[in-house]
Amino acid sequence: MSESLSQLLKSHNQKQNEARKQNEQLKNNAIQSTNELTDSITEYVNDGVTEIFSRQKELEQQSRKLANQTTKYANQTQQWLTLVDDFNMSLKVITGSTHTQGTTDHGVIQELGDVRNWAEIMEHDMKTIMSTLEFVHQGTIGGAEPIE
Repeated sequence: MSESLSQLLKSHNQKQNEARKQNEQLKNNAIQSTNELTDSITEYVNDGVTEIFSRQKELEQQSRKLANQTTKYANQTQQWLTLVDDFNMSLKVITGSTHTQGTTDHGVIQELGDVRNWAEIMEHDMKTIMSTLEFVHQGTIGGAEPIE
């Protein structure tokens, strides 16, 4: 009987060792699977975060570029306004008149009329020159020698 008890104890201990080994193997497999899952989820989330940061960086660069362009255009607009104001003031100074509130500045109107008259004269002269050049050009195309 002692042999069968010892055999039984030996068999029991052997089964327990096998169960421990199997439990240890299952535990290691579960840990490995959990680590792989965690790594996979982390990689997926990091890809999304990386893309978000990349887009944020691009938006910040575009925002700075837009701010610089806006400042540039604002400065250019201010320069244009200054030029127009200076031009208006020069028209007033040229005529030697002063403009007070509630009065009409006939000198500025006269000066603008002179500018319009000058522009019309220039337009007439340019049309004359152009028609002369067209006449000369048609004469050379028709085979006739240009008059020198």
